[in-house]
Amino acid sequence: MEKSKIISAVLGVLCIVFLILWFSDFLPKQVAISTAERYMENEVLYGEQYHAEYAEYSPAHDSYFVFFSGGPNPSGKIGTTRHIGVYYRYFPFAVWYDSMYPG
Repeated sequence: MEKSKIISAVLGVLCIVFLILWFSDFLPKQVAISTAERYMENEVLYGEQYHAEYAEYSPAHDSYFVFFSGGPNPSGKIGTTRHIGVYYRYFPFAVWYDSMYPG
């Protein structure tokens, strides 16, 4: 009995910590960076040459923008920057915008 109370208390504390980190935008920002990096590595030509600098939430778009630098642009110049828009604020799992191909 005592062991099950301790386990449930620990699980409760872990859930509370997870919710605090999620709604403080720490974890969604990390998920947005991970989603954008996966997009760059798998969907974009020369995407593996870019590296993520930081992510920033845009309230006007209700999404995160992840900023990358270091890769080539379509004309071949190295060292260009690029940003990727990732929807939504609390569930950033879908890429909706790529600055290199805005159309």
